[in-house]
Amino acid sequence: MPALPSPAPVAVIAARLDAGPTARALQACGERLAPAGYFLAAAPWQDAGTLPLLEALRPAAALVIGPLEDAALRAALTAMEIPVVETWSASPQTLDSAVAIDNAEAGRLAARHLADKRHPRVACVSADNPWERARREGFIHGAAALGLELVADIVQPEVQHMNDGRMAFLRLLATNTIFDAVFCTSDLLAAAAVSEAHNRDLHVPQDLAVLGFTDDGSAVQWVQGLTTLGVDAADLGRRAGQLLLDRLDGERGPGQRDMLEVVFEARLST
Repeated sequence: MPALPSPAPVAVIAARLDAGPTARALQACGERLAPAGYFLAAAPWQDAGTLPLLEALRPAAALVIGPLEDAALRAALTAMEIPVVETWSASPQTLDSAVAIDNAEAGRLAARHLADKRHPRVACVSADNPWERARREGFIHGAAALGLELVADIVQPEVQHMNDGRMAFLRLLATNTIFDAVFCTSDLLAAAAVSEAHNRDLHVPQDLAVLGFTDDGSAVQWVQGLTTLGVDAADLGRRAGQLLLDRLDGERGPGQRDMLEVVFEARLST
């Protein structure tokens, strides 16, 4: 294999680079890699037309934000025989290694907290992506095991802006069910739920408890006093950068799965 350029590129594979948690993770990862002579190279590698460019780049490794689902891209990375670290979602189909959290366990912890706070009728609002689906499923199973009544389960197909979150909460209200608490699987959904509740003279948590999930610790900037579960995106990026270095240096082999602990921040909204 020809010698890698110095500094050597690490390909970044992400559906979106403008999302706050992604940006924080990439910055932290890049800062960890730079002193060792590596830099992050981002492009829409999922597009079939860019695969030849990825091969021409000859990356030393690849960092994946979210699950690596594209079959052609998986095949291309496999053929390159380079270290690949996936983040946020450690599925059984992980190509090489992963730094992630147990999203299903996060959902179960959410159900346990609402049960401890004596909220018997609960609802769930989630987006339709792999990690939020896992949180939703964990919450549903956890609620059932704890004897909570799941009165509504809202899945919003796409959540990128506050209005998407507002629409999800309005869909929840349109079910005309009575619920004591709602678990929102992202910051944005939780912020929208609190905002729309206030618009309808519902007091949080007296009339409705809201529990959110944060990927970057910014939930309290959206809503003061929001109770959350979550992970520090910057810490995840640093851990991913270290795992990439360990794989590149041969200190750790393939098949690594570093799991980050889910952090619980109890505030006023529940």
